[in-house]
Amino acid sequence: MPTETILLVDDRQYVRDAVARPYLEAGARVEGLPTCAEAIELLARLRPDWILVGEQHATELLLWLRERQDRVDIPIVLLPDLQTPPGREHGWEPRAA
Repeated sequence: MPTETILLVDDRQYVRDAVARPYLEAGARVEGLPTCAEAIELLARLRPDWILVGEQHATELLLWLRERQDRVDIPIVLLPDLQTPPGREHGWEPRAA
């Protein structure tokens, strides 16, 4: 079975790490990028199976994709911009017992 390629676009590294983890563990190839410009550059060379994109980059990416007939059928999942509580910018940390 071929490995799926997932393009993940979000400017926060901890979000990219958390979202990519289960896909990587399942054997997918994940290309995590912080900017839409980098994602568009990659999309010009690579056709991923899925695109996961943060709200802050969705509009620009969708505008670029709609003009590319060979890319318009790629499923896109919008990652909601969940507000991270102060002090949790780098992910979840367990409490001491």
